[in-house]
Amino acid sequence: MLHAVVKGTGRPGDVSLVLMHFLGGSGREWDEVIALLEKDYRTIALDMPGFGGSAEMPGYSVEQMADAVESLVGSLRLGRYVLVGHSMSGKVAAVVARRFADRMKGSASDGQGTGPGSIHAERLDGLKGLILIAPSPPEPEPMGEEKRTNMLAALGEEKHGDRARARAYITKNEERDIAPEVLERAVNEVLKMKRAAWVAWLERGSKEDWAERVGILDLPALVVAGDKDRSLGPEQQRATTMKHLAHAELRIVPGCSHLVPMERPGELAGMLREFVDGLGTANTSVPAEYRLLIDSDRVSPQTRAVLEERMAGPRSTTVLDAMQILTLRAVCERLVPQRAGSEIDLAGTIAARLASGKGDGWRYAVLPEDSDAYRHALNKLAESGFERMSDEAKDECLRELTQNKASAEARWFEELRGDATTAYMSHPATYARIGYSGIGVGGANTPQQGFVAISTGEVEPWEPKPAQDRVVR
Repeated sequence: MLHAVVKGTGRPGDVSLVLMHFLGGSGREWDEVIALLEKDYRTIALDMPGFGGSAEMPGYSVEQMADAVESLVGSLRLGRYVLVGHSMSGKVAAVVARRFADRMKGSASDGQGTGPGSIHAERLDGLKGLILIAPSPPEPEPMGEEKRTNMLAALGEEKHGDRARARAYITKNEERDIAPEVLERAVNEVLKMKRAAWVAWLERGSKEDWAERVGILDLPALVVAGDKDRSLGPEQQRATTMKHLAHAELRIVPGCSHLVPMERPGELAGMLREFVDGLGTANTSVPAEYRLLIDSDRVSPQTRAVLEERMAGPRSTTVLDAMQILTLRAVCERLVPQRAGSEIDLAGTIAARLASGKGDGWRYAVLPEDSDAYRHALNKLAESGFERMSDEAKDECLRELTQNKASAEARWFEELRGDATTAYMSHPATYARIGYSGIGVGGANTPQQGFVAISTGEVEPWEPKPAQDRVVR
């Protein structure tokens, strides 16, 4: 499995960002961008085979790298996500996107690992867009043979003076505006790479022609290029990458060269935020008919305000760190399975309640304060690798918590089940699913109007029907 660093949490239905790097780099190139985004988004910065924390991992062809990305995405069960490819990984991102598109259309496999016959095709559901930063295009990269030869000679094998050559590669003889500490980190990442991966890309990967197989992608896309990038700048992108994207915008970064994430992290973070926010939220858990009831005069302004707050979803999770939130989400998924794309954020609701300091007025004597009890229990589950367990292993792990019913672990789990149930049953999406109309007892101009028809199975004309197609099975 590829090495990856996960930051931030987001919410169910939100879009995660899968961040891939340039030739010779690693997921560390995204550190400054992630710092600006992790409060609001879940980010996954990965190291491609032969680089960074994946230096010892084989598989340097475009197809093998695409397989590795899919395996990682599948293991994380991201839901909705955007692939962000930079330079070398831009070609890989396009191939993964084609596999997704073919799966969605149900086309036959072409025998090249790009159709639904791909070994990881079932894991691609949820790809919502592409962001390509100075990408290597699907067709052979427009690289002159002299440049290719010089790059092979510079870092194709380990030899004396590598640090100076690595620094020259990153700085392009001081043309790039990179902060000193970021430059030093980037040089170190170049020196960590497997030289075979460097050679494989220059001699083979960059020359691979996927243009026909990638074709034209119908996903929303953003292509970013620096106006000083002479290798894969705006003109090269217009001539190559853009023709493969049916719904793409080309954004040019003035005064910037090839390493946009390290040269202009603030500008790039803003572009990523704008693109992702433009995709909207997937949480359509409250159907339109029930929203009409909430907005109607039958619901009091006070009740409507509470329901709208619940529909907006929680954001305050400061009492739990990122790993604790992710583990809590994984537990809640086993307690209350929900349909993808319409999930209620149970974990976020619980975390927000903990952050508020509000409780129900009591707790088991064997447990500390609620927030401390949650942190302690979630840390233990995280240490066991709970989030990445199979569903069966997760269930067995949770069953073990209940064996000693008087233990702190069992009492905490009992509390969690109650909290998760409360979060689920108090959400307007659940009201809609079960056909609960008790919120419609009278609004500002219809005081105490209440119900007239109260027989079993009898509903009034204004009551929305239960959203049976949304009931979780």
